[in-house]
Amino acid sequence: MTLRIGRIDYLNIWHVFHLLEGVCPEGPEFGYVPGHPSRLNAALASGELDISPSSSFEYLLHAEKYELLPGASICAHAEVQSVLFLSPAPLAELPAWLARNPGPVCLTGASATSAALLKVLWSQKWGLPAPRWREVEPGAGLATGRPFLEIGNIALRHFVHPPRGWHIIDLATEWADWTGLPFVFAVWIVRRGLSGTARERLGRLQAHISAITADLEGHFEALSRLPELPDWLTSPALLRYWRAMNYDLGPREQAGLALFGECCTRQGLLPGMPGLRWFS
Repeated sequence: MTLRIGRIDYLNIWHVFHLLEGVCPEGPEFGYVPGHPSRLNAALASGELDISPSSSFEYLLHAEKYELLPGASICAHAEVQSVLFLSPAPLAELPAWLARNPGPVCLTGASATSAALLKVLWSQKWGLPAPRWREVEPGAGLATGRPFLEIGNIALRHFVHPPRGWHIIDLATEWADWTGLPFVFAVWIVRRGLSGTARERLGRLQAHISAITADLEGHFEALSRLPELPDWLTSPALLRYWRAMNYDLGPREQAGLALFGECCTRQGLLPGMPGLRWFS
């Protein structure tokens, strides 16, 4: 059977998949299914995918269904540039702004992890009064005029070309300043119960992912000039973005993931921090 692989439609991992398809091409052995993180979460949960880089929160919430691909993630050790909270007022003045302008704080529906991270920072780091949250479609936040969370390519465009009058808060920077640890936005989640053939193919895929992510710097310059990349992003801006990302899942990344799970548990978003179960 074909190993069904979720493919995130964002620039933070576009280059990894571009290289991966060269060694694991679409065909009878490997198939790619594109989507944003929340859509891939749902496809994993329903059994439509066998593996995907998907929300770390999805693993923490439903760890009994999954295994983790060792050593692989999408994370940031400092800024991430594409997971942003945009506010019409500085954070210190936001409670007063919300009192003058009653209404919700908007969350993109594209990422469970980023929404949970914002709620954790809001309460546990920033100490702001609990707002009313409202989910909106990806890309719709700016038009609401409300404080909002945005992720992915849309958020990156706001980072590169900041909308006038908005204060931009990078959530990975906030997490790193608070905890001293990386923030793991996505892990490579494997559906449990795969057949022997699928697991053999998954082992080959794992080896290629490890080799690709270990040598990304050597490909950056050539990849950044490909014509299919968006015209609003210069090559230097894209290289800065790619170099801000990290794809490891070593001891410090695992510590960051565990701390996030504990924070989410305190926030009432998780019933507890599960153990990490690895594909082997």
